[in-house]
Amino acid sequence: KNFHLQSHTCVLCSQQQLETRNHIFFHCQFARMCWGYICLMFKSQNSVHDNIMVIKQEHKLPFHMGITMLVSWSIWKTRNDCIFNGITPSIYGCKRIFKDELNLVFHRAKRKDYNGFKAWIDKFR
Repeated sequence: KNFHLQSHTCVLCSQQQLETRNHIFFHCQFARMCWGYICLMFKSQNSVHDNIMVIKQEHKLPFHMGITMLVSWSIWKTRNDCIFNGITPSIYGCKRIFKDELNLVFHRAKRKDYNGFKAWIDKFR
């Protein structure tokens, strides 16, 4: 409330791009590096739906949507930390947020619904 941004350009990259949904989560240089950490073969597509389909096809996991949401959430939290707390965005910080959130999801998940989730999460520790 009562917080006015001086600019509407992306704070995560140096491209001076307008901060749109597609840019901040998929086209921004910072976001692409974050996605590359999770999806090694990730290539940014034109639409959000196409990006989600690429992730689904690459991982072939029943919880691919959860992964998509957690990476997006990690990017968003990194952006907000930069704007509101003055914390310099870093891939390491975004990875840490992703890992922390992933562990929280794992502990809340019903084990029968997340077959293979434990093995998948272990590769990020």
